[in-house]
Amino acid sequence: MSPEVRLVGARVGLVAGLVTIALLVVGFLILVTDGSVDSYHVTHGSGVAGVFTPERQHCTQRHGRRSWGSERCTWRGTFTSDDGSVVLVDALLSDDLGTSRGDETPPPVRPAYVEDRADAETVYRPDDWWTGPLVAVLVVLVAGTVLILRLLRWHRKASRPPESRHQA
Repeated sequence: MSPEVRLVGARVGLVAGLVTIALLVVGFLILVTDGSVDSYHVTHGSGVAGVFTPERQHCTQRHGRRSWGSERCTWRGTFTSDDGSVVLVDALLSDDLGTSRGDETPPPVRPAYVEDRADAETVYRPDDWWTGPLVAVLVVLVAGTVLILRLLRWHRKASRPPESRHQA
């Protein structure tokens, strides 16, 4: 096999690998940021403030390599806005409040926020633990992607013969 064919094959493999990684990153970001974006917007100005009163706990088994057999428990209850104009019955709190199956019902959560729309059903806390770390991960992923693309561009320019560099 000629060196040119090997070089083209290597480039195709590199591009296919980078496209696969990019698609995985995009899929991960869509999956993870869906609730995070809502939580951030609602708790930073666009939500309605109030109190969430937990009433019923619902626990589900986790099925993953690291979390096999563990449970995540969520709470449903009533959200009442500070001015009393918004009351959501059977609202879902986005946080487990650090509880496990069978724990006592926690006290009311204040402050709590919901989206300012008629079909809102999820209640958010301003200190949802994952919003901060998620933003940090997103910044690192974006910065890393930009750095890798810059390095690949620099490598491509540096690997060209000197007479063809001025054409690009």
